Amino acid sequence: MRIHFILEPASAEEFLALGQLAEELGFDALWTANHASARDPFMSFSVLARESSRIRVGPVAVSPFELHPLKMANQLLTLNEFAGGRANIVVGGGGGTLIAMALKSGRYVMHPRMVRGVSECIDFLRAAGTGQPVDYAGEVFSVSGYHAAWAETTPPRIYVGATKPQMLRLAARQADGVMFSDLTEGRLAETFNILNTALASHGRSDGFRVNNLYAWHVKKDRATAAAEARRKLWVRGMVERWYIEPFLEAAEVDLVENNMGGIIQAYRTNSPDIDDLPAALVDKLVDELTFCGSHAQVDQLAERMRVFAAAGVTEMGLRLYDDPAASIRLIAEAIGPELN
Repeated sequence: MRIHFILEPASAEEFLALGQLAEELGFDALWTANHASARDPFMSFSVLARESSRIRVGPVAVSPFELHPLKMANQLLTLNEFAGGRANIVVGGGGGTLIAMALKSGRYVMHPRMVRGVSECIDFLRAAGTGQPVDYAGEVFSVSGYHAAWAETTPPRIYVGATKPQMLRLAARQADGVMFSDLTEGRLAETFNILNTALASHGRSDGFRVNNLYAWHVKKDRATAAAEARRKLWVRGMVERWYIEPFLEAAEVDLVENNMGGIIQAYRTNSPDIDDLPAALVDKLVDELTFCGSHAQVDQLAERMRVFAAAGVTEMGLRLYDDPAASIRLIAEAIGPELN
């Protein structure tokens, strides 16, 4: 299993420094999150793509409902040209950006025709990346007269952001890989059963990439690490019932579901304080939904990673927050770019 890094959107200069560090230490890929008010995730890589030679680059995740497939193709293929064929993208159904654009009403609401729209987007990106003329007529998206004759001959890698059945099957049918979001150990078996069945039905047993985005909160002391984890807990699978049922008692699941305000407020204010849930319960959420601990606990966290690798995860996308350079160096020293 290879280790990738997923960063907060930052300046092109910061991405250059972090990407060169990760490349020097042998890591395969650097990704960035796609937020409503953040720097553009494609342009953030513009300098690194030109000033690196091996590391792959790309955004997580972009929805065709926020960025039309034609414009997504232009941005992705430009990044791929800059990087000499090393661009990645995760195409997803859409989250916070769609809410900000008033295209859906809440985090647990799916955009109408989400699966079909993502499927058509991937079809179009594939066709656009060939450099040949494209006229595409879908049910959701249509494009006429597209011809990116300048496109890099090595196409970008296209992942689908998915954890639920329909999107998993779509990924198995059309994409180069899938990126799970915060998929916990208790959901590995059922998720891989769906994914592997779909891959087998399309004769795709080899080469399909399976990435799991998982937050990395590891500091010199456990208290500092846990404080960072609590601030970001709201975006760990949206703390949805499906994610937390395998490791909590039924009453605890209900308690979390009925008292989300503190988790949401902690995220919005970037505060570690979650006052409306018992501290022990918050600790359970942190311990299961993230890799959290002190430097002395890195070996234990690596053992948890091996559970994911044994289940079939081929790439672990570690979501880094404060002082990402220190995290990259720590992981390189304690674990390495590949979990053996």
